[in-house]
Order: sequence, then C-alpha cells, then structure tokens
Amino acid sequence: MGKRKMIFYGVAALFAVSGVVALPSGNITGGVGCLVIAAVCAFAGMKGKTEQRADKKTAPHVAPASANERIVETIRTKLVGVTYDNEDGENRQDILSSMTGNEEIEVEKYIFNGEPAAYVKCGNKVLGNLAAELAKDLAEKYPDARYTAEILEISGGGVHTFGCNIELDIIVEERKKAQQPAGETIVYVDQSSKKYHSKPTCSGMKNAKGIPLSQAKKKYTACKKCCKWG
Repeated sequence: MGKRKMIFYGVAALFAVSGVVALPSGNITGGVGCLVIAAVCAFAGMKGKTEQRADKKTAPHVAPASANERIVETIRTKLVGVTYDNEDGENRQDILSSMTGNEEIEVEKYIFNGEPAAYVKCGNKVLGNLAAELAKDLAEKYPDARYTAEILEISGGGVHTFGCNIELDIIVEERKKAQQPAGETIVYVDQSSKKYHSKPTCSGMKNAKGIPLSQAKKKYTACKKCCKWG
C-alpha cells in the first residue's frame, strides 16, 4: 500500500469515527458532514490505486536493444529477500515503503555460492532477488539472455511486510542465418561422399547437407546420375 493511499484511508477513518460519534449525540449536520468527507477520502484512495493499475496495464515493455533481439519469455514473480539489509546498512523494507511503484528497475545477474542469482535494483539500491530456483532455471534455459523488468505492484504496508511484484522479460539475441548468394544453386553431400548431388536422397546418402554449387566444385565432382552440369 502506497503512502498516498494510506493517508487517504487514515483521514477517511478519522472522519468516519467522528461522524459515528456525532450522530447519536444529536449533531446530525456535523455527523453527516464527517461521513461525507470520509467517503470522499476513501474514494480518492481507491481512485489513486485504480489509476496506478491502469497506468501499468498500458505501460509498454522495454523494447529489445536491437533488431536481432527478441523476448522469449515473460514471467510475473514476487521478489524474495525483501526484509534484508543492503551492504550500506539500509533495510530493503525502508526502500520499498518510500516507493510508489512507478520507478524504473533493473535486473543484475551474479553468482552466489556457485549458483546463478539475480538482484533487482532501483538505481543503486537492491530491492530483493529473484527466487533461487527461478534464477537457476533461467540461467540453464537462456545462459546468454539479458533481463529487463518493471514493477507491477508494491504490496503490503501498515502491519504487513512490504513486497514487490514484477514482470520480467527474458531477451535473447537471434542467431544470424548464413546468407547465400542470390540465385546460387544448392547441391548435396554427405560425410562419405566424394561427389555432389542435385537430390539429397541420391546414391543412398544419409544426413545429406546442402552447400552452394560453387563451394562443392572446389572439393567434389558431379554425380552423373542426378547432375546435368559439370
């Protein structure tokens, strides 16, 4: 729960109590006025929360840095370790309590006790970590990926521990496929072959691979069965 919402709800509660107390004593005008103010404050708190959620639903993801990158997976998760102290002595609960949820965050991968791990940071302040199991699983599936994230919600507050829910994008670089010259004829060879073929099944070839004709001519001779060129 953000500070703004807590203030509105706190004021609403005070006026509601005052209104309830005033009505039995005969102060109808004052009691009704307090209840109206309480309702307005409560509505303002709820409206702020609704607007914040609406903003987050329409907020665009961080675009991949280049055209040869793509998002392979998007994960919604909750940060762990949000009650720990950072190296500078500041408690992560104090950091989260001062946040609105609109801040930019980043994910920093590192190794902890020989296992993959990842901090989630706001500026130079650590908010928490990805769960150890998630960090390990992502490192195994996408060893060269980079991560971007945005805050979905700062949860808790009051008597409850503050938490942070995020949406995490896993971004990988696309491997460039070898480009062949326009109009280049492709022929087929296998490991045991000394000839190139126009058909991958000719002469009982197994695991035939296609290569450009100009390249094949440097090492192989044409198959007389299927090739009509020399």
